[in-house]
Amino acid sequence: MKTAEHRPGLQLFPAARWYSRLLPPALVLAVLVTLAGIEAGLGPVGVAVLLAGVVGVPGVIYKGTKAAFRRRGIPDSRRTALVAALMLAAVVVCFLLPVPAPVPETVTGLLIGNVALVFFRRWLDVSAHVSVLTFAVLWTTATYGAGWAWLWMLSPLMILSRVSLGEHTRHEALSGAALGLATFGCFLAILAQH
Repeated sequence: MKTAEHRPGLQLFPAARWYSRLLPPALVLAVLVTLAGIEAGLGPVGVAVLLAGVVGVPGVIYKGTKAAFRRRGIPDSRRTALVAALMLAAVVVCFLLPVPAPVPETVTGLLIGNVALVFFRRWLDVSAHVSVLTFAVLWTTATYGAGWAWLWMLSPLMILSRVSLGEHTRHEALSGAALGLATFGCFLAILAQH
């Protein structure tokens, strides 16, 4: 369900389209998972496997199977459920191996955020761009220290970008920020358990 009114001519923020394209959720997730793998000391091969399992394969399935699912009359919710199942499998594998922190906690946070996006999008078109970016900047600051707090400006800029493009209403974009913050809280809670 899409609740935002699309206004392609409205450009309150001239670089809005560029900014949204520069930081799509899949790229932000890829960077975040890569940083988590590096922080955990997985090495290049470990980081590549982690990236493929958590972002690559689910992303290809989500984006690449849309037409095939529709041709067969399978609802998009099944495709989303398949991606969630793959992410859940990645979480289980991370904890069973065990992969060092902060990888399992990060992947679990991403899974929670993904499931929440699917759930809340039934009523409100929560911005995935804003949600993922908010989680990522908070994660980076928590992991690497206050010197990275300047990244916090990225989330309000993404809110402005998504609203300016007419992709989301202010409420939907702010809901994305709230979801990113809640997801980060889940990440911190899981991290505190270990």
